[in-house]
This record gives sequence, C-alpha cells and structure tokens, in this order.
Amino acid sequence: MLSAACPGTVDTHPGSGDGTGGGSPSGEGGNGTTGSGGAPSTATGGSSGSAGNTGSGGSAGTGGTPSTASGGAPGSGGKTGAGGATGSGGKTGTGGATGSGGKTGTGGLTGNGTAFSQCRFHFGTVDAIARANPSVIPQLDFYTPGWMASISDTFDMQYVCNDTKAGGTFANQVPVIVAYAAAFYVKRHAGLVDCGATPGSTADLCHQGAEKIQANLTAIVNVYKSFAQGFAACYGTTRPIIFEMEPDFYQYTYTGSTGQTQPWTYAQAGQIMGQFVGAMKASLPNALFSMDISPWVGTNNNTGSNGSDNGANWYSFFDMTQFTFINTSGGSTDATSAQIRGNAMTWAGVSHATGKPILADTGYGFNGSSAGPDPAWDSATNINARMLDGVVSISQYNPASNWGMTIAAVRGQLSAPTVCP
Repeated sequence: MLSAACPGTVDTHPGSGDGTGGGSPSGEGGNGTTGSGGAPSTATGGSSGSAGNTGSGGSAGTGGTPSTASGGAPGSGGKTGAGGATGSGGKTGTGGATGSGGKTGTGGLTGNGTAFSQCRFHFGTVDAIARANPSVIPQLDFYTPGWMASISDTFDMQYVCNDTKAGGTFANQVPVIVAYAAAFYVKRHAGLVDCGATPGSTADLCHQGAEKIQANLTAIVNVYKSFAQGFAACYGTTRPIIFEMEPDFYQYTYTGSTGQTQPWTYAQAGQIMGQFVGAMKASLPNALFSMDISPWVGTNNNTGSNGSDNGANWYSFFDMTQFTFINTSGGSTDATSAQIRGNAMTWAGVSHATGKPILADTGYGFNGSSAGPDPAWDSATNINARMLDGVVSISQYNPASNWGMTIAAVRGQLSAPTVCP
C-alpha cells in the first residue's frame, strides 16, 4: 500500500492488541451523484357510470415501485403509486406507473440508510483509538477494527462480532474493515514486504506482488471465502458491514524495469477483484464493498499517469456494480483542495467517473504509524466543500483527544447530504 510520500511506497497495518485476530485498525468512510427516482404517471379518469353521472378522474399515482439500480446496492426508488380514486359512478382510476429505479450513478448509489442509519456526514476512527477515548464513541458512525487476514488464512475476527452485538462497545457503529487479504497472503507465504519497506530489495509487492498473487489465486479466494463465512456465522447476514478492498490494488499493474515481474493488465486486475468480491458476496449478501482510489492512476494500462482522467479508464475494467463506495488509503488526503493529493485526480472527478460516494481518510505511514490528527478535516467549511465533491465520511486515524466534542460542534454546521448511503 502506498504512503503519502509518493506512488510505490507502501504502508501496512500492525496487529491489534484489542481483538483476538486481525491486524491493527485503519478507518474509512463517501457521496455520489443522485439519479432519478420513479416518476409517477397520472391515473386514468373514471368512465361514466351505467346509470349515473360521469365519474370523477382517478387521482395521480404517487410514484412507482422501487427497482434495483443498475449497479451498487439497490436504491430506495419511488413508492408504490396510489390507485386512482373511484369515480362517483365511474370505474376506478389506474395506479401510478412503476418508478425508474433507485438513485443511480455509474453503477448506482445506495438508497437512504443502506449502509448508515442516519442521513448525515459520517465520522469514524480505528478501534484502538476509540477504546482509549470512549467519550468519542457516541459520536461515531463507523469504526475500523484489525485488517482482515493480516495474520491468518482463516477467519479470526470473532471479536468484531462481539464488539458489535447488543451491549457491545461498538453496538451502534458500522464496522468498516480493510480487506488486504491478497497482499497479506503473499507476504506470509512468498516472503514479500510492502513497497519500499526494504530499500534496494525487489522482493516486495511493487515488483513481485502480481506474479505471486496470480500463482496463489485459488488459495487467496479461499481466504476470502473463509472470512465471509465466519462473519456470516457470527455477525449475521442482515446488518450492514463494509469492506474496503485491497488498498493500492493498482500497484500490481506497474510496468517497466522498476515495475512488476509479471504486471497485470487493467482487465486482469478487474477480473481478479471480481473473484474476491464474488467470494464474499456468496456468504454475505448484506456486505457492502469499496474500491480503492489511487490518485496517480494511469489512463491506459499504466501510461499517461497522474490521475488525469480521474480513473475513468482504470475503473472501466471493474464491475463497479459490485461496489457501493470508493475510498482513499495510505498517505494523507487534502480536505482543503479539490484535488485528493498533489496529483491531477480530483474528489469530484473520481466520484463522477465511478458514480460512487467517497469514504475519505486522513492517512497513515509505514506499518500503520500515525500521521497524527488532521485539523483540516475538522473544519465545517472544508467538509461542506468536500461533501459537494462526493465525500460522505472521514476517518481520522489518530484524532485529538477531544475529537468527540469537535464532532458534536461541527455537525450542526454541516450542510444536508446530497446522498445518504
């Protein structure tokens, strides 16, 4: 995973001492464009009664039944149109027409409350930080536990289920879990390290990651299946749970002398990611997924890089209907700018290109080391501006100790969201 310094430098997360498994937390949180709801049609008027006055017209239907958005989680859609009122002496007017579907972007945005119960901007942090400062927990909408599959190829995150059950520490928060299973697998079994962790070495994810993941693909898919089945058994299949998939997945396409030994094409990357998500969805129909943002992504198989097309070409090779969100990871992000970092990619541009709301974070360094609080993401002015760009949440990796009071004060200054995932 990449750090704030430059593309090719990777961050990882240490093991958490709070749970019985999984690596240490990171946390994340997004907005998209709103598509059209179901349009009502006017109910037909009643015809003349057989022996009475002409019946009055049926009233307009109030909307249609919801249909599933073309991608992403289903939108709330229009409500069932009310039937036309019976004409006085005439026949009953027909009901409203079926709505055109839920809120739709490129792939579709979720409807109100699919991921979060309250329609507002969302705040989150990592579990260890929240445990150390419990006064912040009532202000949080989500939290991030240990990274998935960080120390085991089989499910070891029962503690997440314990923390989120009734009466648990995070009973009112949605777990947002970083799924770095492919990277962790080849680090454990093929001896690789994160990019830049061992200067001068090519035994890292930036050079051999693609080759080793491809060679172990069946085993890695089975890791995803194991964790999905474990969560289904202890967390259930109805409550929302979010997985941020494989941070810096783009690194496996790097070409040239400093790139991968066997780089993937964008099409290969999309096909492999589809297998990972599909393996989880089979057991966790309630799960929502987020695709990583690399702001320096190339426009055509790693050429014309620096994010100048806002990822449009890169994401076109993925089945974005599998994803509800896109998310940042690794280095710090810029709350004060239209650009995510120093690259050409913008918050609004990538949200528009994917049709997905953004879960933003404040970043972290090597081995999950803290980047410290980012006060720019505590500013209502900055948050309101980024909300207009598609950001629906922020995860402060290591916020100030009074962050709970800060959130409470900022909420009253925030604009109403344009989408509520």
